[in-house]
Amino acid sequence: MTGLSEKSPQKERNPEKIKRSLDEVVHLLNQESDSSQSWGETMSENRVAWEDLKKRIQERQRALKALVREKKAGTISTEEFEKRYKIIQDELTELEFKVYNLRLGTSIKA
Repeated sequence: MTGLSEKSPQKERNPEKIKRSLDEVVHLLNQESDSSQSWGETMSENRVAWEDLKKRIQERQRALKALVREKKAGTISTEEFEKRYKIIQDELTELEFKVYNLRLGTSIKA
């Protein structure tokens, strides 16, 4: 649906297209006036999926912290750090989009 869904490393990133895609997501996030109640209802209805997403996000955040510690300790090269950092960040972004989709009942791709 958005320009963010293509993951080709050679793909040219068009800032205007990315901004439009992000604007679409923000618009979807702002659609409901009673969002707190709706959020709670959505999480109650999808408890297992929500708990799984929270667990996976926490795991990736811990992996990111461990990677930073490795870099600070000098046990990995800058190139290795950058490579692994990008992978973890991409995974976190994908998980965050899954949270948004769960919340909104949509299928927006990262």
